[in-house]
Amino acid sequence: MLGPIGNITFRRTGATAVMALLLVSRAAGFALSSRVVASRSAAFAAVRYSVPHPGKSCRRGTSPLWMSSTASSADVDVAVVEAQIKEKGDEIRKLKEDGISKEDLGPHIAELLALKAKIAPSEEAKPKKEKKKPQKKKGKQPQKKKVAESEMSESELRQVRLGKVETMKEAGVEPYEYTYQPTHNAAELQALYEGKLEGGEEDEGSDVAVAGRIMLRRVFGKLAFLTLQDESGSIQLQMDKGRLGDAFKDMKAWTDAGDIVGVRGTVRRTDKGELSVYAKEWTMLTKSALPLPDKFHGLTDISKRYRSRHLDLIVNPDVRDTFRKRAVITSSLRRQLDELGFLEIETPVLHTQPGGAEAKPFETYHNSMDMDLTLRIATELHLKRLIVGGFHRVYEVGRIFRNEGISTRHNPEFTSVELYQAYADYNDMMDLTEKLICGE
Repeated sequence: MLGPIGNITFRRTGATAVMALLLVSRAAGFALSSRVVASRSAAFAAVRYSVPHPGKSCRRGTSPLWMSSTASSADVDVAVVEAQIKEKGDEIRKLKEDGISKEDLGPHIAELLALKAKIAPSEEAKPKKEKKKPQKKKGKQPQKKKVAESEMSESELRQVRLGKVETMKEAGVEPYEYTYQPTHNAAELQALYEGKLEGGEEDEGSDVAVAGRIMLRRVFGKLAFLTLQDESGSIQLQMDKGRLGDAFKDMKAWTDAGDIVGVRGTVRRTDKGELSVYAKEWTMLTKSALPLPDKFHGLTDISKRYRSRHLDLIVNPDVRDTFRKRAVITSSLRRQLDELGFLEIETPVLHTQPGGAEAKPFETYHNSMDMDLTLRIATELHLKRLIVGGFHRVYEVGRIFRNEGISTRHNPEFTSVELYQAYADYNDMMDLTEKLICGE
């Protein structure tokens, strides 16, 4: 009879049963096997082997092998099995030190795992741990992941900003103030402190208030710098949490580029030499509902610039200079004509018949009078009628409407200046034109 390679001994209901692990040994060149045969038509039979254990008597087990291999850990002498596990573990370590191959070590590892399985609790016997439901913290809502403004649509940006408007109202803060009294504009402060204050120096005796639109917003923890733009130019605002207190937190949460704010504080030059208003308090004057055009690319599309002049004026300061120069020119023209004795009289814009020039008019309809009318294409006819009526010198700076082509230099709606003088010829008109242009 071939002897077993290893053995496991345990007690069950007063009887000692032995289970032998029959392994294949290549070195010895023999094989052991056991088979359990079950038959429904005959009595259950099983081949069992009893394995001698040092110091113990052995006999056939009273239960079949398949029952022994599935015995519960409650029926096992845990102390005995643990001693065998320790003994087998020491044996495996010794074999490793002796340089045993993995193939020859495999049966020993399998026997050790079988021993451990004896005392390991079954999955059913393991106590099931109840999953603890996460407790919701009272008063704190889960924070949503912030989405960058560049990834939002225009409607989403609008909703975010209008949400800030509602938050301000709930906090008792008016997002659209009625009045504010600035003491200086940006250009005046730049001129007043030209060549004054060293880097990091503050004029502690100053008390200035400025108002304008936030063009750039940079926040660094407890410090923030805003670029404020008004009609005259731009100036930097320095916002410090240590000076503003809780108002600093509100400024961070409520302000965006494009908002119009008012700030009061002292004048300070930063370490980098930038003249700034060192804020003591700030006021939201107008909360912007939409962001400004991209600060790097600006508003470059010509068509959009002409259709959205308000945006063009905000992001392109040079355009404001053009508007300002045009207003000054028109004012100067009127002032010179008034000084020469000319009288400006407004004439009708709606005409029953277009005249004074060769152009296609815009047509309209007067409901009450049931009459077809046109917008004027010139001011000539009515001004001449004034001369006929007894005025000697008249003029009008008025809007003209011609339903013709359009371009960046040709607008169907434009302004013209027409003047008429009694008892004068073309030489007098030439002299007058030279005076108006040269300003003499």
